[in-house]
Parts: sequence; C-alpha cells; structure tokens
Amino acid sequence: MTGDAKTMVQKTVLDNGVRLVSQRLPGSFSTTLGVWVQVGSRDETPAQGGVSHFIEHMAFKGTEQRNALDIARQIDRLGGMANAFTSREHTCFYARALPEHLADLSDLLLDLFLNPAYLAEELERERQVILQEISSQEDSPEELVHVLCGSHFWPDHPLGRPILGTAETVSAMTREDILGYLKRSYRPHRLVVAAAGQVEHQRLVDLMAPQLAALAPDPAANGRTAPRANTGWRVVPRDSEQVHVAMAMPGTSAVDQDRFAAALLNTVLGGNMSSRLFQEVREKRGLAYSVYSYLSSHYDTGQFGVYLGVAPERTAEAIKVVRHELQRLVTQPLSDQELSEAQDHLKGSILLSAESPDARMTRLARNEFYFERAVPLEEVTVRIEQVSVQDISRLAAAKLDADRLAGVVLGPVDPEALLPELQR
Repeated sequence: MTGDAKTMVQKTVLDNGVRLVSQRLPGSFSTTLGVWVQVGSRDETPAQGGVSHFIEHMAFKGTEQRNALDIARQIDRLGGMANAFTSREHTCFYARALPEHLADLSDLLLDLFLNPAYLAEELERERQVILQEISSQEDSPEELVHVLCGSHFWPDHPLGRPILGTAETVSAMTREDILGYLKRSYRPHRLVVAAAGQVEHQRLVDLMAPQLAALAPDPAANGRTAPRANTGWRVVPRDSEQVHVAMAMPGTSAVDQDRFAAALLNTVLGGNMSSRLFQEVREKRGLAYSVYSYLSSHYDTGQFGVYLGVAPERTAEAIKVVRHELQRLVTQPLSDQELSEAQDHLKGSILLSAESPDARMTRLARNEFYFERAVPLEEVTVRIEQVSVQDISRLAAAKLDADRLAGVVLGPVDPEALLPELQR
C-alpha cells in the first residue's frame, strides 16, 4: 500500500501471479475498471501481424453467456461506457460506471476476458471492419507516414510493424490462430487488474479474485528483444495536396532514468505551441500548418519523433529548418526560463490528467508493468523539477543527431531530386 496525496493505492498479488491494484479517489463519482494484459503487437510474429488488435476488436462481440446485444444492453443499463485498445506492449479492456455497479462491471469484464465466443459470423464481420480500418489508414497520409517511418526506423522488428497488421495477415487469420495466440499469450503473470475512482480494494478483490485465481500459473518469459535503429531517408511518391514528413531518432525507454529529461526535451522541441518547432516552422516561416514532436517509450527502447505537413515545393526547406532546430538543441543550452516553462507545462499536464479516473487507472497499470509499484504524483513532479539544463543538453547530444535520423517523405515529390538535398 502506498500514498498518493490524499489517496491510497492498494495491491493484491494472487498465487498465480495476477495483480490487482486500486486507487480510491474521494472526489470521484464513478469507478473505472480495466483488465490489462502485457501483450501487444511487439509480441507477434510477422504472420501473426494484427492478432492482438483483432482480439481487442472481438472483445464486445459475444461470450459463452452473452451475445453482442446483451453486452451492449448491459453497458447501457449501467449508464456507463466500455471500450478496449491495443498498443505495442499492452492490450486493455476497460469500463466505467457508478460505484454501485462494480459487481456488474467486474462480472462483465471477466466474462469478456475469460470466455470469448469468437463465433464464426462475428469473426468474419469484424475482419471486414478491421480491413476497412487498414484501408482508412492507408488513405490517410498523416497516419500512413508514421506507419512507414516506424518500419523504416525499426526494420525487421515487431516494434516497426503496424499494430493493425496488414490486409494479408488479417485476411489469413483463422479462429484457431486467434485462440492459439490467446492460450499462449494471455497468462496470469502478464495480467493486471486496475481500478480507480470510488472503489474499495477488498471488494474489488472479493469480486474478481476467485475467477482469476483459477487461471493456471505460467511464469514463462515473453521473449522480447530490443530493436536496432536504422538511419537514412526514404521517399515515397504519392498523389496528395501536401507532403507529409516523419522523422525518428532513438528515445528513452519507459524505465530509463532520463525519462523525465526526455519528456522535457520533447516539450521544448515540439510538444506545445511555444515549442521551438512550432514557433520556427509554423509561426515565423509559415512552412507548415501542423508540426509537432513526440516521445514514444517502451520497456526497453524509445523513439523521438517529428511530424510536419508542408507544401511540395518547400519540403527540403522545411526539413532543413527542423534539422537546424535539432542541432541547436545539441549546441546551444536552454535558457533557465525555457526549462522552467517546460517543467511547469509538463507538471500541469500530468496533474490535470490525474483528475480523470480513466487516466488514474491507466497510470496504475502502466506503473505496475514497468516498475511493479505505484509511483506517487509527488515523486513525478519532484523528478521533473530536478532536471537541469545540463541534463537536457547531455540527452540532446546523445539522441538528437540530425545526421543520423531516419526519415520518411510521403507525397508528390521526385525522389531523385529530393534525396540529394536531404543527404547534404
């Protein structure tokens, strides 16, 4: 048990390795409950591409006890919401309702998780939905450029493959493939139940532990390996109004001691409207309507990314400006004011999001997976405040090498004309 301001985090570990964590938020009127599995797209073979996402899509399509309409009616009757999502490292099934409905909520989520039916007609119907989702992504250059950049930055590694899978892998996937993947991957030691809001921990344990404790233990390792980063440019000609550019550089992992400095570095680079990229690329030069940076962190690796959409004739100029800003972070230390403003922005974003039971539930699960403990918000804010200008400069020098990034340019451009300019 650990304290987080006026709230308490409680944790129970079952004999088979299943973990249940909860945080009571006195000011909340609802309860958010999530069933998390430490399995995502990075755990798939090339032939299995998209299976984790397929499982997520099937979450509300029926169980041995309920059909899809029964599930929808029960959620609606509770006056709440339910959803699921897949990331590269996790799959989550979650719901939110009033606290007096916790028993119904836990019964529903356990049924969805433990007893999926995967009826043939539902499977085929959802396969078509996912294929349309893949087509929609391919029709959206703003999304597609990130998919292409991921495969270019981390080639021949599951972290570089799309979470949705491909049309080929999804079309070929059978019910037996999905059930086999579930049996091998959805094991107790990878399972975390997280709840936040108006929730009593012992009641949560009483409701969920009996069924979860019946799962057979299996401490096998997940077999994950870290990727090796690629460098260089890839130009993909395509008819569109804009040119879409994505750049990737090595980042920090979710457990790296430099993760707070990395978050601040991202804030300064392109994380908000006063950031260097937004001001230099959009406000001062008018080169792009949309420009931003991001930090994507996994257990053993991470990625700094930059995106911008530009007019075709100004592509090389815009990329040059971005590379200059990357180099400037390496060669010119931040001012104390710039660092202080970034720290205030980051702390404010984290603390404001903590007002949401959904966000608190997510923090509980992620911290349990990455640190095996609850990380108090006070600890996070202190760590942010401890980051120095020198820490930022050191990290920028190690990560933001403008000459060793991986970049993808997607749009109406001539590769033979553009590539020489990008390689200067």
